[in-house]
Amino acid sequence: MESYAIHELVWILPLSVQARGEMMAAIECWRKGHEVKIIEKGSDLSEAGDIVAIGPSAWSNLQKYPSMLEEWHRISIDPHTAFFYLNGELAVRPFEFEYNRPGVAQHVAYPLRVRSVFARSHLARMLYNQCERLSIPITWDVDIVAYQEDVASGVGITVSEDGRRFQADIVVAADGYTCYRMTIPAENYEQIPSLQKALEGQKRPELRIYNGHNLHVIFVVSKTVTSVVLTREEACTPTRRSQGLQNADKISIQEDAGSAVESWASTVPHGRVLAGIPDAETWDTLLTNTIRAPPKTPLYAGSCLCAIPNVNGHRQVGTSSKLAIVHTALSQRQQMEPVWLWRMVPSLAECLRRGGDGKGAAIGAKVHELLRYQRVTLIQRTGFANRRELHSPTDELPKDPQDLMRQGKWLWTHNSEAYAAENFDKARAHLESGAPFQNTNLPVGHQFEDWTLEDEVEKEKRGIVVPDLKLNGDWSVV
Repeated sequence: MESYAIHELVWILPLSVQARGEMMAAIECWRKGHEVKIIEKGSDLSEAGDIVAIGPSAWSNLQKYPSMLEEWHRISIDPHTAFFYLNGELAVRPFEFEYNRPGVAQHVAYPLRVRSVFARSHLARMLYNQCERLSIPITWDVDIVAYQEDVASGVGITVSEDGRRFQADIVVAADGYTCYRMTIPAENYEQIPSLQKALEGQKRPELRIYNGHNLHVIFVVSKTVTSVVLTREEACTPTRRSQGLQNADKISIQEDAGSAVESWASTVPHGRVLAGIPDAETWDTLLTNTIRAPPKTPLYAGSCLCAIPNVNGHRQVGTSSKLAIVHTALSQRQQMEPVWLWRMVPSLAECLRRGGDGKGAAIGAKVHELLRYQRVTLIQRTGFANRRELHSPTDELPKDPQDLMRQGKWLWTHNSEAYAAENFDKARAHLESGAPFQNTNLPVGHQFEDWTLEDEVEKEKRGIVVPDLKLNGDWSVV
C-alpha cells in the first residue's frame, strides 16, 4: 500500500441507535490509518429502534474484520420477501433479495451470503463492540451546537454546549411520511399468541410487505425479533428546517399536525396507529394483533427527513445525509433509513488517505464528493419510483418478483473503495485544473440530470408520474 498522510478525525454521533453509519465510517477510517475519535451526544448506546436492511455494498470490507464478521452472522436475519393484501392474502409469491438470486451478476461482497436484515439495536451493538476492539475512543454526553472552520490552519472545529472545543483535520457531522415502528424481542412473543402460532412452523424468516393507497407496512417475522413499520400519509406539507449545519437544509414531510419528529424518543399509544384507518378491522389479524401488542413494547412515531441534493454540502454520513426517500424499498426491498450511505464510507476513507497532509484533507473530501454526488442523488430519485409501487393498489403490482422495485447490478456490484482509488487522481485534476472527468459509477448509458426534492414531492402530490429512470441506462441484474 502506498504511503499517505494520516489525518485526525472527529466523528459526531448525535443519536446512539442511529449511529451505525458513522461508527462504520470510524472503523473504516481506522483501517486506512487515520486517527479516529468519536463524540457522542448520548450517555450510552441506545437499545431503541426497529429493524434495518443493508445490501452488499455496505459489507464489501466486512471480511477484513473477523470478529465483527462472526458477530454479523449471529445477529443477521436472512428472510425471503413477499407482498400481501392488507387482509393477509398472498399477492406476490416469496422471492429473494435481488443480489441473492441465482444467475445474477456477482455482488461486491461475494462470496459472502448477504443476510440483509438486522435489529437496529443489535447492529449498533455489533459496531460499538468493533470500535472497542480497535480502541477507538468515544466521549459521551457531548452536545455539539456549532461548527467552525479555520481556513488558514486547515482544520475543522466543533463547539459543545458547555463550551468545549474539539479540533480535527476532518469533522464528519451526523447530526415525510409519518412512520410508526416497533420491535418485539423473542422473550415477549408470549404476549401475542397469533404470532407464536405463526412462528411454530416457520422454516425461514419472512419480510412481509402490505401496501395500499398512500400506505404500506413492512412486517418482519422471525424467531429472534419481529418488527412492524407502518408508513401512511396524513397531512403532507414539505417544509425546510435547519439542523444548525451550513448547506444542510432538509425537507421534512410534516405529518399529524407536526407532532411526529425524527427521534427514537417519540413514543405513541398503540391504539393511535390504526385509529385513523377506517378499514383496519379487515386487515390481517397477525399484523393488527402485533401492532396492538401490550404496552411494554414501545411504539415510536416519527416524520422522515430527506436532505436536499447539494453538490456543495458538508461531509455527512447517516441521518444527517438522508438522501434516499425513506421507506422506498431502495437497496433491499425496504428502506428503514439511509443505511445505503455505508457504501460511501470506504470511498471517504480512501479519498482522505490519498488527499495528503495538512490541507490535503479538504481536497480529499472534495474528491469524495465529486465521485459520489451523482450516484447518491440518482439513488435518491429512484426512491420516488419505488415508493409509487409501495403506495399503489396491490392489484397493480407486477406479478413477477423480478420486476418489483428493481435495483440493478450497478447498485450492488459497485466497490466504492476501488472506484475511489482508481479515479482519485483524475477527479483531483478536474477540480484543480479543469481536466475532463466523467463518473462511471452510474448505470451504463445513463444520462444524469439534476433535480430538486421540492419538485419531485410536488409532482407526487399532484399524481404526476415521473418518467421511469430505469429506462435511462442499464438497470439489468445479469
